[in-house]
Amino acid sequence: MTTALGIFLVLLVIALGISFYFAISDAQLASRKVFLSKQTELAARTLEGEMNKFEDDANGILYFLIDEDLDVEDYRQDLTTATRKVVNNYPRLIDTLWVQFPDSAVYFTMTDRNDFIRKPYEGEIKSRKNNFRTLSLESQNGFQIIFRLNLEAFTSEFVADYYLNANGGKFLFIDGELTNLNPDGKRENISFTEQDLQKIQSDINYGLKGTYELSWQSQQGGMEGVLVQYPFDFGDILVNASLLFFIETEEVTSGIYNTYILLFFVLILLLLGTIVFFIVSLRNNLASQKVLENNSKEISELFDQQNILLKELKGFVYFHNSAGKITRVSDEVEEILGIPKSIFLDAFAPDSQQADVVKIREKVYEVLGSSKSHIEFEYDFVRPDGKEIRVKVFEKLIFHKNGKFNGGLGICTDITSQFESSQKLIQSENRLRVVMENIPDVIFIYDNDGNVIDSHVKEQIPGWDKSSLGKNISVLLPPDQRDETIHAFQLARKYGEIQTVDRRLNLPSGAKYFEIRYFPLDENRMMSLAKDVTNQKVWEKGLIEAMKAADEASRAKSEFLANMSHEIRTPMNGLLGIIDLLDHTNLDEEQSQYLEIIKNSGSSLLSIIKDILDYSKIEAGKMDLNPTLGNPAEELEKQIQIFYGLAQEKSITLKTDIGKAAYGLFETDFDRINQVILNLVGNALKFTPQNGQVTVSMDAEQIENELHYLKIQVKDSGIGIPEKHIPSLTDPFFQVESSSTRSYQGTGLGLAIAKKIVELMGGELNINSTVGEGSEFSFSVLLKKDLKAQEEKVQKSSDERLNWFGLGKDYPLKILLAEDNDLNLQLMKLMLEQLEYDFEIARNGLNALEMAIKGDFDLILMDVQMPVMNGLEATKKIRETPGMEKLFIVGLSANVFDEDQKKALDSGMDDYLTKPIRLVSLAQMLELIYKKKQKQQT
Repeated sequence: MTTALGIFLVLLVIALGISFYFAISDAQLASRKVFLSKQTELAARTLEGEMNKFEDDANGILYFLIDEDLDVEDYRQDLTTATRKVVNNYPRLIDTLWVQFPDSAVYFTMTDRNDFIRKPYEGEIKSRKNNFRTLSLESQNGFQIIFRLNLEAFTSEFVADYYLNANGGKFLFIDGELTNLNPDGKRENISFTEQDLQKIQSDINYGLKGTYELSWQSQQGGMEGVLVQYPFDFGDILVNASLLFFIETEEVTSGIYNTYILLFFVLILLLLGTIVFFIVSLRNNLASQKVLENNSKEISELFDQQNILLKELKGFVYFHNSAGKITRVSDEVEEILGIPKSIFLDAFAPDSQQADVVKIREKVYEVLGSSKSHIEFEYDFVRPDGKEIRVKVFEKLIFHKNGKFNGGLGICTDITSQFESSQKLIQSENRLRVVMENIPDVIFIYDNDGNVIDSHVKEQIPGWDKSSLGKNISVLLPPDQRDETIHAFQLARKYGEIQTVDRRLNLPSGAKYFEIRYFPLDENRMMSLAKDVTNQKVWEKGLIEAMKAADEASRAKSEFLANMSHEIRTPMNGLLGIIDLLDHTNLDEEQSQYLEIIKNSGSSLLSIIKDILDYSKIEAGKMDLNPTLGNPAEELEKQIQIFYGLAQEKSITLKTDIGKAAYGLFETDFDRINQVILNLVGNALKFTPQNGQVTVSMDAEQIENELHYLKIQVKDSGIGIPEKHIPSLTDPFFQVESSSTRSYQGTGLGLAIAKKIVELMGGELNINSTVGEGSEFSFSVLLKKDLKAQEEKVQKSSDERLNWFGLGKDYPLKILLAEDNDLNLQLMKLMLEQLEYDFEIARNGLNALEMAIKGDFDLILMDVQMPVMNGLEATKKIRETPGMEKLFIVGLSANVFDEDQKKALDSGMDDYLTKPIRLVSLAQMLELIYKKKQKQQT
C-alpha cells in the first residue's frame, strides 16, 4: 500500500511538473508577444513621425530658396549650410539632393567617408546604390528640389536601438519584399509560406497591425516563432510600408526548459526521500498516537484560547495526527472556507485525494524531510459558492522526545484583503519600473545625504552610469555648478517641494544642457529627473535672434511709414484745407463740380493712406482697442445712413434686419466695428449691379452673464466671387481682378484690415459666395453688456452747428500758432481768419517757447516737427516754466501712429490733431478748449 502510494505521488509530481512547465512557457510567450508588439508599434510610429519631420525640413529648404531677399552669396553659403543640416539630421536617408535654380543646378551628396560635397549639375548623376525613392518639391518661380532617398538604410539605422532577443530579427516590408534591417547582416533573410505572406500583405494593405505565430525557412532550416507587423507611411514618399519584428519560440522557451528540468529532478529526489521517510515514520505511528493522546488535553485548552483571537483574525485552528487525519477543527472553518465542519474533517481521511489535501500533505512531507519544525505557505482557495480567497497556513509540527513525528497544530487565516493590497503595490511598482525604463530622462535616487543608491540612464553619458552608485551628488556635476545644485537638493529635502536647476555638461560629443528636478521620494530618499534640453536651448537661441531681427525690421518699417506719412500728409494738409476754405466761398455750379471732384479724390487718397497705415499697425501688433459704451443697433443704423445716397443712385435696395438683443447697452470698440461694417457694406454696394439688393443683419447672443457675441452679416446679390479666390480675399493687396483695366478700383487692403480687426476682437470673419448669385460676409466679435448703465442722450452743440464762421466771437481765444512749413502756415492762417480768431506766429520751437513765456496766450497750436527746437521739446520746456500750467497746447503733426500721439501727450500737450487738418476738426477743437478754459476759471 505504501509503495503504491509512493509511485502514485511520483507520477502526480511528474504530471504537475509538465503542466507547470507548459503554464510558464505560455505565460512567457504571451509576455514576449506584448513586448514585441509594443516595440514594433513604438518604432513604426516614431519612424513615421521622423519622416513627416523630414518632409517639413525639406520644404524648409524650398522656402529658403524662394526668399526674395537672398542674394547669390546667400545661395552659395546658407543653402549649403541648410542642406547639410538636413542631411546630417537624417543619417543614411539622403543619398543625393539636386537643387534646380531658374538658370542653373547643383547637387549635394555625402561620400562614403562622410564628406559633404556640393557640385554643379551638368548631366545625369548615376546612383551609387540601388532601391532609391525620390521626393520632388518645386515652387511657382522655377525652383525645384529633388531628394534621392534610401528608405531601407535609414530605417535600418533608425530601428537599431530597439532591443529584441539575441535571436530576434527586424525587417522592412515594402511592395511585397522583405528588407533585412539587422546590423551587419546579423540575421539572414527568411522566407514565409505563401499563405502567411498573403495574410501579412492583406493586413498591411488594410492598414491593420498584426501578431502571428508562424513558421519560416532560413539557412538553419525550418523555424517557428512570433512575428509582429505594424503598418506605417513614409510620409508622402511611400505608403503601405510595414515594420516586422520577430523572435523565435525556441529561444523564449529554451531558458525555461533548462531551468525547469533541473528543478524537476530535484523535486523527484525530494519526493523519493519523503517516501522513504514516510515508510519509516509509519513504523513509529502507534507510539506517536499514545504521545498524542497524552498531549491532547493540553492542546485542547490551547485550541480554545486561540478561538477568541481567530474571530478577529478571520481564521480557524485545526489539529491532525501523524497520518494526516484532522482530529479537531474550530467552528470558524465554515465561515472562512464555506465548508461544513463535518465535510472538512472527512476530506482529510488517510485515503483522500482532494487537491487541497494533497497540497497540504506535500508541504508536510517536504518540511519533515528538511527537519523543520513548522510549515508556512499561502495559496488560492475556491469556496463552494465560487468565491476565490487567499489563505495563509501556519502549522507547528509536534515530535516525540525520540524525534518521532506525532502530528501538528495549524492555523489557517483569510488574508485576501492583505494579499490584494500587496498585489496592487507590486503592480504599481511594476508600472513605475516600466515608466522609468521607457522615459528618456536620467533618473537618480539618493539617500538624504545625497549619495546615489539607484539610477536609470538610457543614454551613455560619462560619469552618469552604473559607476555613479555610491557617489555623492557633489561629484556628479562640474565644480562651478556644485554649490547651486547642492542648495537646490537641500531645499527640496527641507520643504518637500520640487527644485529645478539648469546644468551644462561638456561632453566629448559637445556641450549638452539638462534641466534637473529634485524632489523627495519618501522620508529617506530623494529623486532627480534630468531632462536633455539641448535642442530646446538651441531653438530658444534661434528664436531670440529671430525675434531681435523681427523687432529691428518692424522698427525700421514703422520709422519708414511714419516718415512717409508725414511727407504725404503735409501737402495733403494744404490741399484738403484749401478745399475746405474754397468750399465756403461763392462758386458757380461748374466750379462747385470741379471742387467736389478734387475733394473726393483727396478723400480717396487719404483713405488709401489710412488703410496702409492701419494694416501696418495691425501687422506690427500696435493697434489697440478702445472700448466705449454704446448701442450696437443705433451704431449700425448711423453707418447705414451713409450709404443710402449711393444705394439710391444705383437703384439698390439697402435693408437692415436687427434683432432685439442688439438694442442694449454694450461695451466694446465701436469705432473698429464700424470700420469693418463700412468696409463690408461699401464692398457690397460696389459689386452689386443696378436694381440689386444688400441686406445687413445684426443680433446679439449671450454666452455667459454679461459676455455676448455680436453677430453681423452683410449679404448682397452682386457678381459673386470665384471659389478659388475666396481663401485669398483677406490677403493684403489681393484683388480678384488685378489687371490695369479692372472694373473696380481699390487697394486690396479693406478685407485684410477687417479680418485682422475681427480677430483682434476675439471673432472670426467668414466668406461665402457663388458667382452670379452674390456674396455673404459675416463676422462675430466678443463684447460685454453693461447691466447697470442707463442710456443718456448727449447733445453736442458742435455737431449741430453747420456754419463755423464767426466762431472766434462766440468762443474767443488768444492763439499762438507754431508752424515752420510755409504751405501749412498759409493754410492755418486762412482757417483761423475765416473762424475770426486773432493769432500770432512762431516759426520754430525756440521762438514759440520765448513768445509763450513773454505773452499771455490761451492756446498754442504746436507743430511737432520744427527746426531749432521741435514741438515736443518746446512743450516740455513750457511745462517746466512756472505759471504755464493752465496754458493749453494742442499738437499738430502728420504722424498718425498711436505711439506718436502718446509721445505728444507725454511731453505735456493737452490734445493732438493729425494732418491733413480739416476746418471742422479745428473748429471743434477750439470750441472744446474754450469750454475747458471756462471750467478752469469757475
